[in-house]
Amino acid sequence: MHFTHKDSLKFSFYTLLFFLLFFGYNIASGPYFETTFDSASIMNQEVLVSQTLPVTQVISEPSSLPITRRNIPKKMVKKEVQADPLTIAFNPDYVSIDNVVLNRLKDMIHSSYFQSKVTPLNLVLDTERQEPRGQVVGNKLILSTTIPNDSEQLKVFVHELGHIIDIFYLKKGFFSDPSDIFYTISWESFNTKKKGQKIADFVSGYALSNKYEDFAESFAFYVFHNEEFIIRAKTDSILQQKYNFFTSYVFEKDAFIGTSFEVSPLKSYNWDTTKIQIDTKKYLYYIK
Repeated sequence: MHFTHKDSLKFSFYTLLFFLLFFGYNIASGPYFETTFDSASIMNQEVLVSQTLPVTQVISEPSSLPITRRNIPKKMVKKEVQADPLTIAFNPDYVSIDNVVLNRLKDMIHSSYFQSKVTPLNLVLDTERQEPRGQVVGNKLILSTTIPNDSEQLKVFVHELGHIIDIFYLKKGFFSDPSDIFYTISWESFNTKKKGQKIADFVSGYALSNKYEDFAESFAFYVFHNEEFIIRAKTDSILQQKYNFFTSYVFEKDAFIGTSFEVSPLKSYNWDTTKIQIDTKKYLYYIK
């Protein structure tokens, strides 16, 4: 078969068109653009952060001593500033936050289990927020300090870190998004479950809301109730796939394996896993 110059041009055109359409589909099939992702608005609880958070007080924790142009060789000047791994702001800006709370959150962020996956992180501690208790907006994590106990606050925080890992750490590549491997276990689309999915295939009632909450709830369950996750996965192939995802794509193979931080046996069904009480001292000791 003889190919003319015109045939070659057609082939090149259609090949380029295919890749452009494929690339566009990959972007469109993502949750939202990373800068506009809002973990609350996907549950129809949108809070306009730019209008409600007049934050001016900021604590930055640089990863090393301040770097100036004077003490950097000329060939390294382009890399002179690194992003702070953790920036903490407050709403309202004049409030005083208990150092115990601050140190507890810092310990989690700086833990080897989380740091490389969730930093740099812009954390806002909100003393006026009631609902939602936690929210990820773009790359900003907003956490309410009105949460009634330490256990629930830690668990809400980890749940929101799950969203950060889902959207930012497991970044969408040109051809695939690692998070899609998790989503396709139970979901046809954003909030449409696959046929045959049952309540037992999800770690909580809230996880049935949509694929992003399924990810965040399963992530938190893996962190706080790993042993229970393993037990349930033995008799549920869907849960086994979800458990294996976090072992393969998020954590090192020995991280949290077989751990159990709950203070009493878990019920077979829980709507919200953040309400399950944990031994906070035991958990914080483990992640150090």
